Order: sequence, then C-alpha cells, then structure tokens
Amino acid sequence: MRQRVYTCVCFCSLVEEVYEISETVEQLRAKLREAESALQHLLRTKMSLEHDLTVKNNSIFVDRENCLGQRKNFPLSVSVVY
Repeated sequence: MRQRVYTCVCFCSLVEEVYEISETVEQLRAKLREAESALQHLLRTKMSLEHDLTVKNNSIFVDRENCLGQRKNFPLSVSVVY
C-alpha cells in the first residue's frame, strides 16, 4: 500500500512539475515574441533615421555646392525695420 501511495505522490509531483515547465516555456515564448517585435520596431526606426540622415547629408551637399557661393554674393543689411 505504501508503494502505491508513494508512486501516486511521485506521479502527481511530476505532473505538477511538467505543468510548471510548460507554463514557463509559454512565458518565455511570449517574451521572445515581444523581443522580436521590439527588434523589428528598432530596425524600422534605424532605417528611418538612416534615410533622414542621407537626406540631410544631401541637403548640406547641395547647399554647400550650389547655394553657398550665391549667398556670399548677396549684400547683407544689418538694419531691421519694424
């Protein structure tokens, strides 16, 4: 009789442990999905920032090469009339 009780207790303990492990695995999978989603968001943000940086670098290049010389030829008036 004692052997049956012990076997039942061990079996129940194993079932509980398997259940806990299954819950932990599901929680880890949920965290992995969150991390992957965050990574995708960061990659999209990085691409957007790199695009913005490229546009700004092109704007600076155009300003320096095409506009700076023309701006130097314009007279500056220091007085401002209100």
